[in-house]
Amino acid sequence: MKAFRSLWRAGFLFAVLLPLPLLAEMPAPLQAAVDKLIADTDHWAYTQEVREYSRRGEPEGGPTIERYDPSKPDEDQWSLRLYRGRIPSESDVRSWKRRKEREMRRRERPLGEVMDFDRAALLEERGEAYVYRVPIKPGVSRRLPSDKFEVVVQVGKARSEIERVTVRALGGFRLSGVAGLAARVDRVEIDAVFAVVDPAYAAQPSRINAEGAGKVAWVFRVGGRAEIAWSEVTRVKPYKDRFGVEIGDVKALDF
Repeated sequence: MKAFRSLWRAGFLFAVLLPLPLLAEMPAPLQAAVDKLIADTDHWAYTQEVREYSRRGEPEGGPTIERYDPSKPDEDQWSLRLYRGRIPSESDVRSWKRRKEREMRRRERPLGEVMDFDRAALLEERGEAYVYRVPIKPGVSRRLPSDKFEVVVQVGKARSEIERVTVRALGGFRLSGVAGLAARVDRVEIDAVFAVVDPAYAAQPSRINAEGAGKVAWVFRVGGRAEIAWSEVTRVKPYKDRFGVEIGDVKALDF
């Protein structure tokens, strides 16, 4: 499970660089949805609950519940409420902080920063939504082969906003940098669903389901599933707005 956990915690930036027709600019519905999301980046505080399961579907400890608030200084934006199903002790908090720091050092760029929206291709028009395949920019991932993944973005027509992002591996691949061991990933699937918090603003991530399987050292089977859910979503003024920082890429797609 540790090898798989290092994969999905790296930032969930999985995409595929397929031979798509080169477009002069982003499709208009997708452009509107991306612009709407960018304008709303870092304006939401939320509570995040993470549950992890083994390859056999058994819970790996209890849920970890954290609070994120971008209106606070960087070092205070994350706080811990529950750690693996228990009220956190001082030791738990120290362990959690070390883990957070490692994740921030090792993480890759958010999905929204590396997706090549200008080369998006319409897959289908499905009822009240457009469905696009969006490739990734070449050479942006240190660990993940972009040609082994597919990213699909669903844009709702009624509100012109992103409703769902689905990512899946198209085949097996080697994963580098996992505790110095050779690791092969056979299956990965990630599904992120967005929900409206306030009708005046862009929909925000509501839940993510991620699962995968593979081998470490070509012998030991690993895998598992993670569920992430957001609640207590409130709108705040970003701390960085005090300094006039401009928002650029789609950092809201930070999974």
